[in-house]
Amino acid sequence: MESLERQIQQLEENISYMHVNDAQISKGSVGWHIEHCLLVLITVISALKKSDPHRYTWVFNWKRVWVFFTQKIPRGRVKAPSYVDPQVDPLHVTDQLTKVKQSLEEMKTLPHKAYFHHFIFGDLDLKDTHYFLRIHTHHHLKIMAELINGDAEAGQ
Repeated sequence: MESLERQIQQLEENISYMHVNDAQISKGSVGWHIEHCLLVLITVISALKKSDPHRYTWVFNWKRVWVFFTQKIPRGRVKAPSYVDPQVDPLHVTDQLTKVKQSLEEMKTLPHKAYFHHFIFGDLDLKDTHYFLRIHTHHHLKIMAELINGDAEAGQ
């Protein structure tokens, strides 16, 4: 799996395909997936920055273990929370990309017990959050590749 920085670069490279859509592959267009990934990155890193590392507690979560082990998020099983549901605006995406790149730099300075609460996986510390973001972004990059290449069979 690629580094988060490389994944952000791939999101940026896919901007020229924002309009591409195929309902057999995904309900969202390439632009929807790009903006969703950026919103997740911004929201999660913001939560990390606001967290109180002293309040972090690790709790076993079998769903987290399974997703982290397989490095795959099942398709069509979970609806994204409304606060990361994009509007698909090319100008907004450019602003978000800038914010994500800045946030990633800030993330590097956070304490290792900084955390965010995922609605399925529970509390994720900095290391697990970084790993989750890589898995999540990879998941959407694969869908975008299928949309761009018109490959409805690949996601089966």
